[in-house]
Amino acid sequence: MRIKSLLVAATATLALLACSGGDTASAPKGEPIAKVAAPAGKAWTDTVSKTAAGGFKIGNPEAKLQLVEYGAITCPGCAQFSVQSTEELNGLINTGVVAMEYRPFLVHGVQDIPGFLLASCSGPEAFFPLVEQLYAEQQSWLSKLSTVTPADQQAMQKMTPAEIATLLGTKMGLIEFVKSRGISEDQAKSCLADKAAIDALIAATEKATNDDGVSGTPFFTLNGAKLDVNGWVQIKGKLVEAGAR
Repeated sequence: MRIKSLLVAATATLALLACSGGDTASAPKGEPIAKVAAPAGKAWTDTVSKTAAGGFKIGNPEAKLQLVEYGAITCPGCAQFSVQSTEELNGLINTGVVAMEYRPFLVHGVQDIPGFLLASCSGPEAFFPLVEQLYAEQQSWLSKLSTVTPADQQAMQKMTPAEIATLLGTKMGLIEFVKSRGISEDQAKSCLADKAAIDALIAATEKATNDDGVSGTPFFTLNGAKLDVNGWVQIKGKLVEAGAR
């Protein structure tokens, strides 16, 4: 696909990586873990924070089971996992036994950048709802990549990643998408032009590739152990086996 090739080339430090699962490893196993009450008046799904790894964690920070997903906004497998898992996973998170950290991974290079920048535009509390909605409507906005013209492609060869992110955010309708969800156009464009945030996404992807062995998305770890599955039914099974029951 010519568009994809151009977009990946625009971020020269990133290799084109396929959507795929994690490496084989043994997840933790154990007896049922006691539930932990959330702070008064809150649910654990209300507790969201930015992590040192550049991701976002939802749930009890001290949860016994720490699930990490490396995901990409344009990855169909990640969208499928989100749609299938959200309700049940949030239920497990609200027990205080499971926390989930989502780490952005640019599996398709710069074309993943606009969605991540806009999902984090309103801070940690809005990140997961926006990502869930982006995944739920992924086919609709991702199909608009076809509106990137040959002239756009030619121009992008001389653009910075921030300029490309702004162009793609416009072409894919992502600015309009977040405008209907409480983010102003000016705020969206400011987030898309955030060079430091783009550099952080690139650096996090490189680190995940080099240090954590991430080769595609969705890619999961549980308490640091890489999982050999990437569907919700299988991930839920690993959580239950590890004590989320």
